[in-house]
Amino acid sequence: MRKRTSLLTAVLLASGLTPLAVAAPATAATAKYADDFNGDGYRDLALGDRTATVAGQKQAGAVVVVWGTAHGPDPAKRSLITQNTPYIAGAAETNDFFGTKVTAADMNNDGYGDLVVTAPGEDAGAYRGTFTVLWGSSSGLTSGTAFGSPGCKDCGFAQDVAVGDFTADGKQDVVAITGDYVYLVRGPFTKSGSHGTATNLDPIDGEDIKPDLVVSGKVTKDGTADFAVLGYDSNTSTNRAWFYRGAAGGPALPPRKIGLLGNSGLMNASATVADFDKDGYGDLAVGMGAAGKGGAVRVFKGTAQGPSTTGTTFTQATTDVPGAPESGDRFGNDLSAADTNGDGYPDLAVGIPCEMIGDSLFRAGAVTVLRGGTGGLTGRGSRLYDVGTPGVEGDPAEEDDAWFGASVLLRDFNRDGRAELVAAATEAGRLHILPGTSSGPTGTGSSLLTTQSLGLGDRSYFGAALPD
Repeated sequence: MRKRTSLLTAVLLASGLTPLAVAAPATAATAKYADDFNGDGYRDLALGDRTATVAGQKQAGAVVVVWGTAHGPDPAKRSLITQNTPYIAGAAETNDFFGTKVTAADMNNDGYGDLVVTAPGEDAGAYRGTFTVLWGSSSGLTSGTAFGSPGCKDCGFAQDVAVGDFTADGKQDVVAITGDYVYLVRGPFTKSGSHGTATNLDPIDGEDIKPDLVVSGKVTKDGTADFAVLGYDSNTSTNRAWFYRGAAGGPALPPRKIGLLGNSGLMNASATVADFDKDGYGDLAVGMGAAGKGGAVRVFKGTAQGPSTTGTTFTQATTDVPGAPESGDRFGNDLSAADTNGDGYPDLAVGIPCEMIGDSLFRAGAVTVLRGGTGGLTGRGSRLYDVGTPGVEGDPAEEDDAWFGASVLLRDFNRDGRAELVAAATEAGRLHILPGTSSGPTGTGSSLLTTQSLGLGDRSYFGAALPD
């Protein structure tokens, strides 16, 4: 799973919109895909918008689900979900930020994917911040249960979350971070609101950790999910990752320390775990859009002990990587990993939302796809995509401040073995879907979703937070 921290552009949603009915399959299949919320065998596309206005409540937040079909997500089949939706816990309030992060997982092992949605601004008296599980069913996401802070008061609980079976008991757990704490909330999670015990894993040996994001995945070969927390180490004044190896009874402590890039904080950072060389160990890729001249991605190879403590750095100055580093490009602003060409190796999509097109179009944006292979991730064969790519809709002459690639996602929606590239151009109000082919994503046959085609009105911007 991948994570990102960039704030997205606001979109104002009309309060009169209601979820659309979704055709139900005859029976729910085994939970093959975490993002198949209605069990029909096709992945669904979820979007979170933390800054959406709902019923006059600014930045209340919303989630849009575009339902999957044999031909990919169909904008004619969509649902809009807010905290004012009748079957969702809570109420839309100013600055709830519902939809800040969206993460798909089968939380109760019922064969349907569920969606975990954070609302770090939710006000529950002395306790602030929740995450809500939107429960999948044969009719789609038809109920939602909110889970609040297990201990800290007014701390912005669920600033970010990661999901996985970190305790090797067959039940999904949630790691939820605040600005100062790392909570492991054990499963099972139920629709009635119960869950297992919660443990604060921070501080560690007196360290002062300031978490920014958390990412999960299987790094070691023991089959148990692991997670890494990225943040600021106040003791050493550096950015760092702390790797927590999942184990029966809970993650092993202390965590493994991994150095990152620089000491200027983790603004515009992202992360994902994928086995880019298929050696059985998951690699940790960290995007740091604010690093260096134009941003960077650093890949820490997986080992039996966890990610290596030193990594390989990719920038637009790396051999064979398209483009050139320019101040403020934000290379690495968002990351997503999946196999885009069907060769069996995960590839890495790197968002560059402030990339220039030509000499005059500032912050037009682009996405670079780096190829995985026997030697791991490499610049060889990498390609850059923007609205100037043949077949991609949009006029390159009108792309100033489009922010193409502000959020990115690689997913195989049509089950052909090659992941599509989804790229949000948040300032232009567009979501581009590029098909996967034997040579990687292509603009040919690409599709375009807009705020208007999604039923959100004719708007010039869209805060699209793609799933983790």
